[in-house]
Amino acid sequence: MTEKVFEKVNEKLLIEKLENGVEVYLYKTDKTKNFYLSISVKYGANVTKYKVNNEIIDVIPGSAHFLEHKVMALSENKEISKRINDLGSLANAWTSYYGTNYNIFGSKDIKENLRILLDLFYNTDINEKNVEEEKGIIGEEIDMYKDKIDYLISYHLYDNLFTNSYSKKAVVGEREDIEKITAKLLNKIYNDYYSSNNTFIIVTGNFDEEEIMDLIKNYMNKLKLKPRTLPERIKEKESINVRVNYEEIKKDLENDRVKYAIKMDKRIFNIEESILRDYLGIILSNNFSQSSKLYEKYKLKGIALSLSSGINIVDDYLIITISAVSKNPDLFIKNIKKDIKKLKLTEKEFERKKKIYLKNYIEDFENIEDIEYLICVSLMKYNRIDFDDYSKTINMSYKEAKRILSLINFDNISIIKTIK
Repeated sequence: MTEKVFEKVNEKLLIEKLENGVEVYLYKTDKTKNFYLSISVKYGANVTKYKVNNEIIDVIPGSAHFLEHKVMALSENKEISKRINDLGSLANAWTSYYGTNYNIFGSKDIKENLRILLDLFYNTDINEKNVEEEKGIIGEEIDMYKDKIDYLISYHLYDNLFTNSYSKKAVVGEREDIEKITAKLLNKIYNDYYSSNNTFIIVTGNFDEEEIMDLIKNYMNKLKLKPRTLPERIKEKESINVRVNYEEIKKDLENDRVKYAIKMDKRIFNIEESILRDYLGIILSNNFSQSSKLYEKYKLKGIALSLSSGINIVDDYLIITISAVSKNPDLFIKNIKKDIKKLKLTEKEFERKKKIYLKNYIEDFENIEDIEYLICVSLMKYNRIDFDDYSKTINMSYKEAKRILSLINFDNISIIKTIK
């Protein structure tokens, strides 16, 4: 095992890549008696088409999430469900655009919990009968999400921002998409992407590293898995131009919602993506958070009841979104069109925000679930873990922040709002 250390917090992570390609990450801490286990695959909803062994596969939207349901099929596997309940543990799973994660949180018998998690992942039964039965459950989940107004307008916004991108489709898909999914397709994806060399295991909590590593190795030896040729994701061609500039959604809400989004080519910033996120996070929170001067102005003038911002990167494109709750959305749009071009950041404000980032970095290591998520998302998105994030933040400069701020352009805008 290789030992790596997260700087400043001096927290250790043991790493080992097994012969079959599975990567194992062990984070031991005596800050808790609990443990958090996960096994993840680098396959998510951003894969709409892929090539493997000279075969091109078209993926139906919602397939990654559907596959998650069939792997974590606790309602069908009564024996495993009973084992989890008897241990007092909690099992869950989630799918993003970048990957799928299966996890168990517990406090008793970590080795038995780990065996259960591995059994779930490696003993999947996907057939036409249980796929058809699952469609109704996922359909209800889709409807539930659409009942959430913030989800609904975000979904519409990304459909308007992009022409061909995966982000036009929700991770869960649409009901009409789900109806097209077959056991054959799910088994094909499982066999192509759920390979040992596309999988990683994370164990965080209070445990014996040698015992856990021996358990994982012994389990893997019995499976006799071998690395396979990994699929090549085929990206859809996308234009810098937004598809729809303005849309209204009719919803009977007490206060309306507005999202004002800017689409840019991220390459113009010529900086590492994770650092770009941090710089933009500081710039945007300084201008559009609940503690910003602009919000105080909007609140006093009745322009907005709340104000927030977000950053998303979709392949080569950067999306900046300003969100508001307002009694007068047209007034908000009129003002934000002018004020968004007056972004401000003093050196004092920059340094203050930077200190908050450093504080948050340290606080992340107080919670084993936060640590697992940090490791997991880094591997899914960037295929690496940065152990020098503290130094990277320390080295962020006001001069660079001003350069990035100067490059933000407002040529490609999409606005969405609710109306009664």
